[in-house]
Amino acid sequence: MNKILVVGSVNIDLVIKTERIPSLGETVSGSGFSTICGGKGANQAVAIAKSGGDVTMLACVGDDVYGKMAISNLNQAGVCPAVKVCDNAPTGVAVITVCGGDNHIILDAGANGLVTKEMIAANEALFQAADIVVLQLEIPMEAVETAARLAKKHGCTVVLNPAPFQPLSRELILNVDLFVPNEFEASQVVGFEISGKEQVKKAISALEEMGIKQPVITLGAQGSAFRYGGEVVFQPAFRVTAVDTTAAGDTFIGGICACLCRGLTLKESVRYASAASAIAVSRFGASVSVPSKEEVLTFLSLPNCE
Repeated sequence: MNKILVVGSVNIDLVIKTERIPSLGETVSGSGFSTICGGKGANQAVAIAKSGGDVTMLACVGDDVYGKMAISNLNQAGVCPAVKVCDNAPTGVAVITVCGGDNHIILDAGANGLVTKEMIAANEALFQAADIVVLQLEIPMEAVETAARLAKKHGCTVVLNPAPFQPLSRELILNVDLFVPNEFEASQVVGFEISGKEQVKKAISALEEMGIKQPVITLGAQGSAFRYGGEVVFQPAFRVTAVDTTAAGDTFIGGICACLCRGLTLKESVRYASAASAIAVSRFGASVSVPSKEEVLTFLSLPNCE
């Protein structure tokens, strides 16, 4: 089986539900407070493992109870943790308010900020062993750029989820094989607002002209879009009742990567990933909401699945 290396963030999510977001200076009641393992990198690694992928996670956590909790979560999900425990920063924390199925997030990067280019270089053997390297932007940009450079040196496919969005260097763009932004992130890269199918098609063409080999734009409740067989294809979202969208994008990316490693086409991989994401948004929490491969295949086999 092909090997996948995820380089990125590990957080603990402090989540609370509320019926409405408070105005400035206002206090509102919430419910269902929970402490959940998250972080974009960790969520993606867990999603890959649950979809049957052979995945290693390169990251930093603090020498604290949250760090131990995060490493245990990776192990339990089947992720091989190449995680450095740091005594000079706490484990990253995300404070998440869930309202009406949508979320608002405040992030303290903590030990994620200690994933440096030197740490990346010191773990070159992991890149040498990998076939796919998955990156996001919750660690320092120079670490992301170094990881992409090392991945290309060793012939890996580079997957980039440009979130939370930051400006991307020309070098990083050219090192990316599979680029998975949402509408907002894609619009920041191409320089125009994306609304409607024609604008999505225009954005995909613009990203390709920049040198990105395979853009896949996620469109929230509208699904996703990508070029396949020379034409832009729209994969509709599967209809579910949204409970919490926190890990939807991460589950989608993990599903694509695991499927590509199994030899599925991009079109097949995106359909699987869309189903996995739909299941995830119907559940509460980050990595705990990610479905298994068996759950996704069962979902796809349902007679009214659309």
